[in-house]
Amino acid sequence: MDPKNRNLTSTFFKRGNRLEYVKPGAKFRHIHADRTIETASVLGVYADGFGIPHVRYKVVMKRPHVEGYEDGPRSLALKTFFEHFEERAGTA
Repeated sequence: MDPKNRNLTSTFFKRGNRLEYVKPGAKFRHIHADRTIETASVLGVYADGFGIPHVRYKVVMKRPHVEGYEDGPRSLALKTFFEHFEERAGTA
């Protein structure tokens, strides 16, 4: 990770009229049109050199009738992460 980045222990993100609490171990998911379930497990939250919060996560893809796979770590800006992963899937 770049030394200009600052690790955050957790953060909040406003989604509609509620706040989402994001911390390592939190899980969020996205269900694709083909019924593939993409589940993101948060590994950490950090702010980049410009102060923009990002989520570092690993992802598990599960597909109907096909073996799934795991990938990561990946990183997305917090806003983009929540635009893609629409719902909470639980916490560790």
